[in-house]
Amino acid sequence: MRRENSRVHFVVCLGTFFHIQSVGSISVALAAIQKEFDVSLAAVQWIGLMGAIMLSSLSLCAARAGDLIGRRKIFKIGLALYAAGSGLAAVSASFPQLLAFRCFMAVGLAMSAPLAAVIVASIHEHESRGRALGWLAASVALGRTTGPTIGGLILQLLGWRAVFLANCIFGVAISSTLFLILKGKEERRNVSFDFLGVVSLLIGFPSLLIALTLGARFGWDTSGIMPWLGLAAVGMSSFVWRELHARAPLMNLRYFRNIALLRAMLSLVLATLAFYPISIFGPLYLLNAIGISPISVGFAMAALPFCTTLISPLSGRLADRRNPRWVATLGLCVIVLGVFWYARLGEEATLVWIVFVLCILGAGIGLFLPANEKAAFSTVSSGDYGMLSAMLTAFGTGAGVLGTTAAVALAEVAKKSRIGGEATGFAYDQQFAFSLLLPLAALAVLLTILGKRQ
Repeated sequence: MRRENSRVHFVVCLGTFFHIQSVGSISVALAAIQKEFDVSLAAVQWIGLMGAIMLSSLSLCAARAGDLIGRRKIFKIGLALYAAGSGLAAVSASFPQLLAFRCFMAVGLAMSAPLAAVIVASIHEHESRGRALGWLAASVALGRTTGPTIGGLILQLLGWRAVFLANCIFGVAISSTLFLILKGKEERRNVSFDFLGVVSLLIGFPSLLIALTLGARFGWDTSGIMPWLGLAAVGMSSFVWRELHARAPLMNLRYFRNIALLRAMLSLVLATLAFYPISIFGPLYLLNAIGISPISVGFAMAALPFCTTLISPLSGRLADRRNPRWVATLGLCVIVLGVFWYARLGEEATLVWIVFVLCILGAGIGLFLPANEKAAFSTVSSGDYGMLSAMLTAFGTGAGVLGTTAAVALAEVAKKSRIGGEATGFAYDQQFAFSLLLPLAALAVLLTILGKRQ
């Protein structure tokens, strides 16, 4: 049984690695996509954010589908859909078509990614769960390490379409492995499916993001923003009402009566709001402001997840032996330091210093995420792991999307008021955006420190 669990753990980490590696390779290709289709930064960000949007909107749906059909089955099907969508994206004839295929990929991502942590957590006892989650986080970070590097190499040699095609080929190979190993019957739960909750969330959250994007691009007094804000308000308020009254809600909002879980979720949201936009801004900053080659961008951006890969297993072991909240707090402090230094990067920054800053950020994220996840899982019973895993995914990715959208909006505001060349201007825009996001990460640290004194 232990050998079987190890095989399951390995292939789940392998599938998770593929997802994140693919996302990282696509982020390096954004500048090339923007240039070929002649679209704005506010438009091209949707290629990078589509996966996060679907994750935050559909994670809870995937978790419930896993309870009904089988978690491993949903994980396998989602990864196969993602690989197929990559192949379609490689032959896109227009930007709207590419965005549509990216949405198809994102549905597959939303089906499988939320179930990785719950599959891993369910096959390990409490005493070893932190270490197992640490290795899962390491596979995520390893995907982020290799994604930009491989993507940058393919982009420089063959172009951005080859990046999607390579993801398709790799995805088919990984999917075949999963279907061979993740076999057998699974425990299923006879629960109802909250369709109204899904529809409300799909209406509310994307509408909010569209409104923020339109405001950043055309101005906040544009009349077209109000309908989207109205849809967002209706959708999100309907979702909250539905989850409070549904017999089997997608998201049990009553969990938040638990102070420890509420603290873990708020820390995750605040920290992610601050550091997630770097995955979109980093490659553009290195290409536009620093002026290095795509392959160099890939290696530079790989520094952040590489450090996360190294630190995540250590964080998991520390969380098993010590109070995981202390480990998470230490990670948050390092994240604040990294965001502070990143917000001060200009067009004169050396590549060595930029890589060092990215390493600091990666180390902080590696310390924070596994320990925070271990603390969250310790607050619920094993039967609720699916919903909790989906909530962590939804809140984390949702915060990342909002943070990136807000960062782009702030950068657009700075762009309208600045004076200077394109390289100098982009660096200034980035400094303005991250200086305003930095207090959010600092607030996450304050939240955990105050919590420990209670």
